Amino acid sequence: MEIVIANESHFKYAKIISDTIAESAKVRGTGIAQRTPEYIIKRLEHENAIIALDDDKFAGFCYIEVWGHQKFVANSGLIVHPDYRNQGLAKKIKKAIFELSLKKFPEAKIFGITTGLAVMKMNYELGYKPVTFSELT
Repeated sequence: MEIVIANESHFKYAKIISDTIAESAKVRGTGIAQRTPEYIIKRLEHENAIIALDDDKFAGFCYIEVWGHQKFVANSGLIVHPDYRNQGLAKKIKKAIFELSLKKFPEAKIFGITTGLAVMKMNYELGYKPVTFSELT
């Protein structure tokens, strides 16, 4: 399994990433925002994403969302393909995206927004501190 900073060479995975996010939202019944292939490509273009690949097969993904003149960075869109779930891959991707965020945006407040208990637990284990939405800014 290879976990790397995503770039233009990974454009071919944009549709499967988008589809996997949409399918996961349907299965879980949560209001996960749709991420179009075009939206994902923008993150790849700027190397603001992490992708996990098993040879040439898509396994997982997460991206960085930046705003407020780079004062705020959210690690978002974490998804693991169903074939690769329950193997600890999400945590490895989340750790890699956090490290990329620190490297690219060292002065930013870095956070993740989640509605899922499993992701909240993983964030806590990685050192994130739970706060209310109003405490972010």
